[in-house]
Amino acid sequence: MKKIYDIEQLHYYASLFSGSVIQRSLKYNDNSLVRSLLRRYDSDLISHGLTYWDYLNYVYRILEKNYCNEYVYKNTFITEWLIKEFSLRDTVAISEFRIGSAIADLALFNGASKAFEIKTELDSDKRLISQLDEYSKIMEECYIVVPEEQVTYYFTMVDPSVGVLAVKRGSRSLKIELRRDARRNTSVDINVLMSSVRCDEYKWMTKQAYGSLPDVSCFEMFDACMDLLGRLPTDELHRLFLESVKKRKNITQRLKSVPRSARQFCLAMDLNDKNFAKLNEIYSRPIRI
Repeated sequence: MKKIYDIEQLHYYASLFSGSVIQRSLKYNDNSLVRSLLRRYDSDLISHGLTYWDYLNYVYRILEKNYCNEYVYKNTFITEWLIKEFSLRDTVAISEFRIGSAIADLALFNGASKAFEIKTELDSDKRLISQLDEYSKIMEECYIVVPEEQVTYYFTMVDPSVGVLAVKRGSRSLKIELRRDARRNTSVDINVLMSSVRCDEYKWMTKQAYGSLPDVSCFEMFDACMDLLGRLPTDELHRLFLESVKKRKNITQRLKSVPRSARQFCLAMDLNDKNFAKLNEIYSRPIRI
């Protein structure tokens, strides 16, 4: 008989994967919420040797089956699509990537720039069209990640150029299937691009294209670089944008070594080697109630 979980319990479970809870573990070695939920909801699991990772993985499996929120979708995407479909050595994945006035849930930079917007069964689609429109101003490919049951609805809602990934239930865990590939976008809005990259990135792009930075003051550099970059052919601008973001250091290459349930929060927090090693040491400890 399937166990029924009330929404309050599921919300508490989901909170274990929030950045604030992980930060408390890293900064203050404070795992009191984990112990509190274990005592409140899962006292039958308390045993010698149960680690924080063990309990986190247990809770995550419950969320997968009963509360597929954005964290679960993102985590599924990382495990079932990013890791399986792409070379992590040549890919930079960024959670919450700002694109102009919008923020893409996930962005991948490898052979092309790709934006992914996630709409779970718990989400509203109210802003989806405007979000995708913003992403298409600089990203070469745009995708939505939606529940399998809603694929037909989203097919009719979004532009045919938008790719569609379906999240479906497998025998043991959630899976992702490509239902429609994205068409390559060939345009670039220079204003959106400049608001999406860092200062060192647009300077690098300008030097790559012209050999040196414009001879202007630091206060005029942004406008001068935007003017020069805006003169480039769109294919060259796409290439420079892609290469500049791929220079960012993040944990994409190490995601395979991260416990399956923790991949999204490690990516979102962009944990460096030192912090991940510290978190791993803390979460590998037996829970002492």
